[in-house]
Amino acid sequence: MIERIMKKLFLMTIFFLCFEVESKTSNALKLSCEYNQNLIKKEQKGIGFLEYEKLDIFQICKFFGCKDTVEIHKHDNVSNNEIEYRLKNSWFNHQGILLDEFLVTEKSITIITFVSQAYFLESYIVDRASGRTKRTFYRFNDPDFFYNIKKLEKEQQSNGSLFNEKGKLSLKTLNSFSLKPNEVFYFEGKCQEGTGV
Repeated sequence: MIERIMKKLFLMTIFFLCFEVESKTSNALKLSCEYNQNLIKKEQKGIGFLEYEKLDIFQICKFFGCKDTVEIHKHDNVSNNEIEYRLKNSWFNHQGILLDEFLVTEKSITIITFVSQAYFLESYIVDRASGRTKRTFYRFNDPDFFYNIKKLEKEQQSNGSLFNEKGKLSLKTLNSFSLKPNEVFYFEGKCQEGTGV
């Protein structure tokens, strides 16, 4: 029995070593970011902007990371010639989250994620010369949002899905149907480029 298990493990090791890996990952961008705690704003659905004094800045910074490293990883899927970009930071820190938009120009960097499985979405706009950054974090995790998504999905079935071919929701789609987030956090600060680009 043990000998058979050892043979299987040996064969699996040979298999992984001999055959080409289906996905190649490389670091496309690395940013070191720090956000000004005095410029944090929070907007809540049905209430609007909360007064700065009512915000628990310590908890917000602990939760979202007021000092953070942001990495964009490029995944080349060899089998179907697709390229995916994923964002990793203190919030999306495991496999990263798939990007809806990743645009690097001479003057700026734009990063927008798809809505995560937990119904969060994040965006960055970075001025490459000054490092000045606007980061926005959207929370769509409220019962009204889930109800409206299900309702729209039923209505849209004949016209196509709200979700893209990978089952992802974009900010553009949500805005086009006037689906508002439960909470939006706004951060301003600086992100300096590390490697890549």
